Amino acid sequence: MHITILIENSPGSDERLRHEHGLSLYVEANGSKLLFDLGQSSHFASNAEVLGIDPSAADMAVISHGHFDHGGGLARFLEMNPSAPVYLRRGADGPHYSVAPRGERYIGLDQGVLAANADRLRWVDGEMEIAPGIHMLTRVPNGEPRPAGNARLLVKENGRFVPDRFEHEMFCVILEDDGMTVITGCGHSGVTNMIRAAKERFPGRPVKAVVGGLHLSNSPAANDLAMDEKGIKAFARILTGLGCAKVVTGHCTGERAASLLQGRLGERLVRMRTGKRMDF
Repeated sequence: MHITILIENSPGSDERLRHEHGLSLYVEANGSKLLFDLGQSSHFASNAEVLGIDPSAADMAVISHGHFDHGGGLARFLEMNPSAPVYLRRGADGPHYSVAPRGERYIGLDQGVLAANADRLRWVDGEMEIAPGIHMLTRVPNGEPRPAGNARLLVKENGRFVPDRFEHEMFCVILEDDGMTVITGCGHSGVTNMIRAAKERFPGRPVKAVVGGLHLSNSPAANDLAMDEKGIKAFARILTGLGCAKVVTGHCTGERAASLLQGRLGERLVRMRTGKRMDF
């Protein structure tokens, strides 16, 4: 399997590439080409061109949950690729907000783009195998606490703001002969919970890698922590206990949290950077 980080919060080594608060991965696995998340703008597409990747050749796209920094590039993808389906979990088109200094701020997907392209959208309920060995899972146990940073995230129901339960989030499990890879956008449901769900669904398969945001920061721009250092060390121990051979992370994890994890996981932790290419 080959993964290219088309866009992420952190700049890469190539100055031609743009970075932004968002995530987009180009995944080649089991003979399929998948765009997992689309960043917050069209920058993922311009970066793809620099990297020699053609989004029009993607077989499908996935938007992991209904936030703009993961689906903001949808209009550009649909323009570039006239046929590939786009998979979302039911509810990803909902009214999602975050707490802001001047009140609640809309952070959901562009409703106009969704409505205008309804024929291209595929809504996921439960589990779906979208290509050979590429599974989207939605059912996540609550054995471990969800990220504390979720407290800043809301959904509007019947005219009132209530805590987001993230029933619009899904994650990807890619099965290969030598194990499985778990890919998550932000892990709002708890990455360790997602890994447990994957191991329960596909027992006996080693976890080659966990790739995506871990949501260990309230605000990556402020480089703060959503849990204390003791909590992050405990989180690292759980990842180790779950047998994660690699943890590839960035975006909402935050640089400070990633550094603390690196101290516990060593070379098993790989930092995301825009333009980075990886083989698993």
